[in-house]
Amino acid sequence: MKPVPSIPVCRLNHKLLLSNIETPQLTLSSPADKVFIDFDTHQPMVIDQDVSVEDAGYLMRITHSKVKLVVGRKNELLGIISVRDIESVKVLATASAMGVARADLTVKDIMTPTVRLQGITRKTMERSRISDLVEVLEFEGASYLLVLDDSEQICGLISADEISHRLDRYLDIEPVAHSFNDVFSALKVSNH
Repeated sequence: MKPVPSIPVCRLNHKLLLSNIETPQLTLSSPADKVFIDFDTHQPMVIDQDVSVEDAGYLMRITHSKVKLVVGRKNELLGIISVRDIESVKVLATASAMGVARADLTVKDIMTPTVRLQGITRKTMERSRISDLVEVLEFEGASYLLVLDDSEQICGLISADEISHRLDRYLDIEPVAHSFNDVFSALKVSNH
């Protein structure tokens, strides 16, 4: 015979309503931590660098995630990939530039590598407003900001797409060229 559970349960035989499922309304003057994805409370979604672009797209759809951190074989952060990356012309341009079929591309081929990511400290984020984040993201042409703790470990993420969605506002995020090679790559993509 099974032991009786220590907590009481009840039958659900009537109409129930969910409470607190609506996301609070945000404005540009809202605190920045309202759009902060804190890895202390939300396990970051990760994907292996060797997963195919096709499989990555499928995994992101079924897990309802717009962004995944790309990790290497030793669980080191290599970059970030988003649904936007997977659904963009970047995939076909990369396949063409590499001389491979789209099906042969992996997450590593189209991710935004860590060397192209920007970061802010958690203390800075906690003193900021969403308008400050928007200003930095638009100025840097960055889709993401990594948030670092006091020991310079990644503790969270700010996503331009999330801010745009939550504010119902377009953000002007245009990648900034940091070298001649970046300019050449952008021109090459636009000619395809």
